[in-house]
Amino acid sequence: MTPIKPQNGATGIDVYAQHRNAGNTTAPEFAGDQLVEVRSYVYKQDQGDTEVRGANCSLSAAEYSATMTTPARVRVPLYRGQSSTLAVSCEMPGYKKSMITVAPMDITRNSRYANGASAGLLGVVAVAAIDAMSDNSKNDWRYPIAKIVLEPETPKRISTTE
Repeated sequence: MTPIKPQNGATGIDVYAQHRNAGNTTAPEFAGDQLVEVRSYVYKQDQGDTEVRGANCSLSAAEYSATMTTPARVRVPLYRGQSSTLAVSCEMPGYKKSMITVAPMDITRNSRYANGASAGLLGVVAVAAIDAMSDNSKNDWRYPIAKIVLEPETPKRISTTE
């Protein structure tokens, strides 16, 4: 597990704890933490994306950063809808540096809509009405897996004489 490095001198996983303790009412509410998986892949013809180990990666958010080697798990704080989007970049010898962003998802709402969709159009309409009346401020939020596909620095050239 890879720890984060808070940018504001905070200790522990909750990077806004000092702000809330100082009376800052705009600091987001801490909602727990999550181990975000960071994985690197290369594309192989006839096999698709194949996982590779050993890419050097960095993860950064507005309040913290981390460095790791894939595959890795990074413990990040969750602040529900106020969680930061994560920027993840990886590089490996022989491959171009690649970057993706990973946004947190409202899994409570996604699950609610998925269950409604399984009941057809009437289910979707019913779930939309329920969702509109729900207090979504306490929903669970999670990050998906950070999947980085690395591209070769120079594409392989195939000779026509082979």
